[in-house]
Amino acid sequence: MPDSLDLVGTRFSSVKPPNPTWIAWGTERNGALAVDGVDRVGATFFERIARAPPRVLAVDTALGVPAGLARTMVPLVTNGWQVLEHLVVTPGPVLDSRWAEWSAAHPGALRLTEALCHGAPSVTAARPPLWRHLRAFAKALWELRDQVAVLPFDSLEMSPLRPMVLESVPATTLRVLGLPFAFHHADPTQAAGVEATRERLEVLRRLPDALLPYGVRFDLPASVVNLVTLDTAGDALDAIVSLVTAYLATRGQWAPPPITGPHASRALIEGWIVRPA
Repeated sequence: MPDSLDLVGTRFSSVKPPNPTWIAWGTERNGALAVDGVDRVGATFFERIARAPPRVLAVDTALGVPAGLARTMVPLVTNGWQVLEHLVVTPGPVLDSRWAEWSAAHPGALRLTEALCHGAPSVTAARPPLWRHLRAFAKALWELRDQVAVLPFDSLEMSPLRPMVLESVPATTLRVLGLPFAFHHADPTQAAGVEATRERLEVLRRLPDALLPYGVRFDLPASVVNLVTLDTAGDALDAIVSLVTAYLATRGQWAPPPITGPHASRALIEGWIVRPA
């Protein structure tokens, strides 16, 4: 892995063992998105981005919480950075208790972006496992807050002035591109895991053609295809799809957050899932 990374997609998990965090990195060469590599980096992920943040980093983990929950943490909250800071400085048991109470009182509540991305899970069904991921990533971002710009907390558009951090949901990107996404829900240890592997291979086969309407050529080396195929959990493919999302955003091929209207303030608090336009 080179010292200087341009575009990075990440399937982020928590910092606790077994640390199944994967990254895919690449750049634009000869008018194509070239995937240079994919690797499982585990707990060394934070060290890697702290050394030199990529120009654009798309991470597959939540970068925000529902506005109602945010206000129980920071009553006068206006920006997601305030929530991230609260997550960093508040003891875990206090956060867990507050999260559980709010989720129980608001079953099915969603962040604005999730509601727009169809098929989004409820807070009570999916949020508790992601909660610790968010806190772990918040700690990393807090250390880099003067070096990176988090969309939309620092900027409502892609900025060339500082490295950008985006939230990606691979299943949403695949859905928009018309590619299979059900494998995200398969247990690799069960019979459904075989079908999930077939779906992942189909995604790899069809992804170049799916990107052509966006004016994007896609260069995926055979060595990367082999690594993705061997990863039965699908995390390596998620990292590649997040990388694709990051690249599309750099070309303006993404749906930006609202800058006016009733949802503009919510996006600044809850964050924004970047997905192809």
